[in-house]
Amino acid sequence: MKPLYQELKSILDCKIELVKKKQVKPNKNQTLIRTESESDLLIHRALTELEITFVQKWIEKDLSLALDAEVNLLLDPNGYKENLKTQKYPLNLWRIQYKENHEDVYEILNSSFGTDRIVAISKQESVVFVTRNSISPYELLGMLESEALTRAKVIIGNTVTQPSELHGAYLQLIELTELAQLVKQKAQVITYEALLFPMLVRQLKRANLGQDVEHDMFMQGIMKHHVRPVGDAELEQTAIYFFDNNLNITETANELFIHRNTLIYRLNKLESITGYDIRKFNDAINYYLSYLGDKIN
Repeated sequence: MKPLYQELKSILDCKIELVKKKQVKPNKNQTLIRTESESDLLIHRALTELEITFVQKWIEKDLSLALDAEVNLLLDPNGYKENLKTQKYPLNLWRIQYKENHEDVYEILNSSFGTDRIVAISKQESVVFVTRNSISPYELLGMLESEALTRAKVIIGNTVTQPSELHGAYLQLIELTELAQLVKQKAQVITYEALLFPMLVRQLKRANLGQDVEHDMFMQGIMKHHVRPVGDAELEQTAIYFFDNNLNITETANELFIHRNTLIYRLNKLESITGYDIRKFNDAINYYLSYLGDKIN
């Protein structure tokens, strides 16, 4: 029996049982309290209306604490120590961000992921503990947009193998979301693999900062000779679209709704500013690293 029910038992000074729904009919010396869980509460005493109200409030308190424990799995570094619910590993955390219709979104998540745990962080964010690939992120986005009528994003982190990694994995999801905004990634599905370069650049820039003189001098050298800011938002956006379309001029021009000659003019202008002709593979890599070094703190 849950700890709060044990406290309730001592307050009411009678036996209390968790019983399966519709399996028990109380007699005149018992009171059955309905709950939203799979079980109801059978109290071996006839309660007054005031006492029934008190018990119902107590159950709400218990539910609130249970929800807090779920959220703390992600928000508190030691939250996993307080969680008693069995969890399968390995898993991936999916951060689902949406603008509206929280109840409809939760219903879709619940039907799509089966027994996988779903934690509602807020009315615009839920995190799913995905243990099996029952649905692709693109299929999920389609359902959220067509059935819940809300625009959404799915951010997928690295693999989690044990409870103590959950908090760090959630922080990684937040960082991936931030990095995607910094590098102007327009995709609705954001993955750890797709942002591996930005993650590495950030880690490289932050490692031993202010503690290792040689490292700081090395990073200053990279920033001085390799990072070449463009200073033109339109050119930067053009380059990102060009990368997203695998360096294909025709597809990039179509997506930007510009003539291919206009695109070629922009790419030439970018080369004149940075020295990188991003139509060439090596220059594309060097420009992208330079861009990340300029944008990422």
